[in-house]
Amino acid sequence: MQLKRNLPSTLKKIIISLMSSKMSVKIREIFKPEYVQKEFYSGGHIEWTPDGNYLLCQCGPRISILDIETTTLVDSIPRRIDTAKTGEEEDEEDETADNVLTFTLDKNSKSLITSHKSGLLCSWDWNERKLIKSWRHLHKGPVVQLAINKNQIIASGGTDSIIKLWQSDKAHCLYALHGSQGVISSLKFLEISESKNWLFAADSKSEIHVWNCEEGNHLFALQGHFSTITELAFYENQYLISCGRDKVVILWDLETRKQLKTVALYDCIESMVVLPKKGFYLQFSEHKTGAYMTPSGVSVVVGGENGKLQIWDVQNNIPIYKECDADNQSLKSTKSITNLIYNETRLTLAVCYTDNTVTLQSFGQHFSEQTLIGSNDEILDITLLGNESSLSLAVAINSCDIYLFPWLKKKIECNVNGELNKIELGVCCKRLRGHTDTVLCLASQKNLLISSSKDHSIRVWSYCNTTRTANCIAIGSRHTGVVNAVAISKSLDFIVSASTDTTLKLWKLPKTFKSSGYDILNVKLTEVGHEKDINSICIAPNYQTIATGSQDKLIKIWSANDLAVLGVCRGHKRSVWCVRFSPIDQVLVSSSADTTLKIWSMSDYSCLKTLESHESSVLKCGFFNHGTQVASCGGDGLVKIWCLKTSECIITLDKHSSKVWALSIVDDGSILITGGADSRLVVWHDRTEEVKISEAAARQTKELQDQQLKNLLQKEQLLPALKMSITLERPHTALKIIQTLSKQGQADDLKLVFQNINLEQKEKLLDYTTDWNTNGKHCLAAQLILNILLEDIMTGKLTVTQEKLQGLMAYSERHYRRLTTLKTNTQFLYYTTNCMAPHSSKLL
Repeated sequence: MQLKRNLPSTLKKIIISLMSSKMSVKIREIFKPEYVQKEFYSGGHIEWTPDGNYLLCQCGPRISILDIETTTLVDSIPRRIDTAKTGEEEDEEDETADNVLTFTLDKNSKSLITSHKSGLLCSWDWNERKLIKSWRHLHKGPVVQLAINKNQIIASGGTDSIIKLWQSDKAHCLYALHGSQGVISSLKFLEISESKNWLFAADSKSEIHVWNCEEGNHLFALQGHFSTITELAFYENQYLISCGRDKVVILWDLETRKQLKTVALYDCIESMVVLPKKGFYLQFSEHKTGAYMTPSGVSVVVGGENGKLQIWDVQNNIPIYKECDADNQSLKSTKSITNLIYNETRLTLAVCYTDNTVTLQSFGQHFSEQTLIGSNDEILDITLLGNESSLSLAVAINSCDIYLFPWLKKKIECNVNGELNKIELGVCCKRLRGHTDTVLCLASQKNLLISSSKDHSIRVWSYCNTTRTANCIAIGSRHTGVVNAVAISKSLDFIVSASTDTTLKLWKLPKTFKSSGYDILNVKLTEVGHEKDINSICIAPNYQTIATGSQDKLIKIWSANDLAVLGVCRGHKRSVWCVRFSPIDQVLVSSSADTTLKIWSMSDYSCLKTLESHESSVLKCGFFNHGTQVASCGGDGLVKIWCLKTSECIITLDKHSSKVWALSIVDDGSILITGGADSRLVVWHDRTEEVKISEAAARQTKELQDQQLKNLLQKEQLLPALKMSITLERPHTALKIIQTLSKQGQADDLKLVFQNINLEQKEKLLDYTTDWNTNGKHCLAAQLILNILLEDIMTGKLTVTQEKLQGLMAYSERHYRRLTTLKTNTQFLYYTTNCMAPHSSKLL
């Protein structure tokens, strides 16, 4: 490209610098999913560890272990064996696994007991995360309630109205307790004395039954509720507190076995916990302060259908606290409470809701409230906002609320560069309430967040870098349909929105906003944009042009000054899902339901390139790496990286199991964030440079080892050469060495070699042996290796799959039959020779 002489010198320098930077751009072609935010709680039981450091949550076929300090998922029981599986493979594994119905953890944190759909009870070592024992519970239906006392006695209650007591270490059934009717809704142990334990159980007949655990006999029953009893709790071995869906809490005297108080709460109670007698701090989230409360009686926290916490002194029938509705909270954001768990060590209450969110409410001196997302719904859109030191990821999760996840940078060790940055999101978030229907689109610029919703409105949120939360500062509600897309200019002067009413609106952003309340946005320009719904909108880097993509298969380019149509891009065969401008060149990328991406010139609005590789609709796309590459995601659950120079897909990323709706590009492509219908947030890191350096070092090391192997073979040092050939994965060389050693009578020395190789190398050697055993020429060497490895196989150090074992047995039997036949024929030959010997001597 030749520069014109009349161009200013500064402009020439800019163009030359851009050209030189573009020539030095390195292609990003290796991305790794180093963080995947998946569900950790899918509803059901939840429990604290006694020290308050971890929260155990029921999640399908596993028990998730959540670290409270870092709010990250650290482990699960049982563990996943292979972490490199794709999203579909993980989902298939979970679907075929044995689902957990309920679980319980003993107070000493030694044993974790789980009940499974298959009819098994499993005992796990909590510290080692290993299975100790599993056995059939022999109930006629599923076990839905479990309890364990300090003596390791397990109580299991199912739908067959029978309760069984088990000795956990022996898996031996001590007693089958009868007397209850229907489904067991709650089970609790009460230690009366060191040698006396009672078991309390609530059934579907709204009765509470009590048994003596030492003798297994029924003691008494309590009647007072008129609907399902959902929770039982004790207060100093003197009182029993029960609650149920009949909207009352009953205080029982265990000595007289009579009701003391019945408290009407006018809410179907699902869970209840007893607060400590010594007192607690009652926190007020509105003011971030707390007041110390010393209860005069038995204080409980209850939660149920209306989703509000209530604290009552049930002994004196006095309400202590009732949670109020939050400002601008819609009916759709109100969720019922399903479970309450209190931890005395941390002084924290865990509140579970029907949308699988968990709120941690502090009852200590310092205010603390955290919201944990147990399982996301469909992720519709994501965007990053804030400054470099306090970034947050805003996520629209098929809800009227917006969730802000903190952007956490961590250092990880790397053999190449020492340390690398890794991004984690955790499961703790802040919730932004305001919209009254599902949020569909998000856009951000610096500390401003723009959201659009099905409630026909857009909202402007101001993000605070200190608290990492946002407040609504402006609202625009002039659309008559669902607002599908929204964008904000980098100059923060205006917002553009598009709706199913086929209109395009340009909103003027005020320079300053109200200190309290919110401003009403005014529409500066309105134009009918397309004949059908508008799916996407974007603003050019120079703020002068706007692009829209619609279901009418067209892409229109608009002037930002007066919303005049500058041009129309035609070529897609189906609706256009996304449009994005290049940050460098005057080109536009678009994705469509026709499974293609197209690159358009903004000078004449013609199609420059068509990118084809997706098998389903391409839902999102964007430029990165100085405009030289494009990232796209689609309905096939794949994320693809494209090189514009070659128009080829250079890598396909697979970690989702369903449609990928959201794509965000960070730091010009060094980090990609994707989210989709499988409720997963995946953070992809560009590791191209590190992987290439590592591969180059590995190649250099392998070449050096190859030369060492040649030197050992030349010097006839066969035993060291055998070990190195196994390390280098050279089966043919290893076979030749083993055959040579066998001929030289050094077969016993092979044992010394195989004792010094690791388990992975032994597994490789076993694979080689399986292959060698199929060939009669190599069977002697294969049988020799099998004889040596048999000790590890018998002790369980080396595992053999059933398919591999069947192959070894079949070919080994064939070889032994062949050798037996050969030996028989040889003996017959000897016999014939001996018979002919006298006659041959006479002839001579």
